[in-house]
Amino acid sequence: MKSPLGAALAVLALATFSAAGCGDAHGTGSPTASDSGITGRTMVDGGCPVVREGSPGPDRPLSARLTVTSGDPERKIAQTTSDADGHFSVSLPPGTYTIRPANLTGAVAPIAQPVSVTVTSGRFTAIDVPFDSGIR
Repeated sequence: MKSPLGAALAVLALATFSAAGCGDAHGTGSPTASDSGITGRTMVDGGCPVVREGSPGPDRPLSARLTVTSGDPERKIAQTTSDADGHFSVSLPPGTYTIRPANLTGAVAPIAQPVSVTVTSGRFTAIDVPFDSGIR
């Protein structure tokens, strides 16, 4: 005679395999994420007051807020925040967009200008978003 635990495990295993089979048969395993968009990195210049030849102030990653607009600058399509290494990715349909960067501190500097980008079908367009530290 089977134990109640063994019977329960057998029913659970059968239900799991059946559910997985039904899910695949109905196409629920297909990807839902967009296959196009923008990926990139936000960087701030080294801000070295004195740049010596052979030893420039290197750019550093900067976590920043990126607002994606299309046409009207007030019409927000998407918004994301780059990570501590400055990396970000936004899924978007094909089209032309403007990335409006802002630093997370709310301070005037570092500052970045808007970046225009065109997204094509089936790929992520790679961009860099440079911030100016304001140090010369």
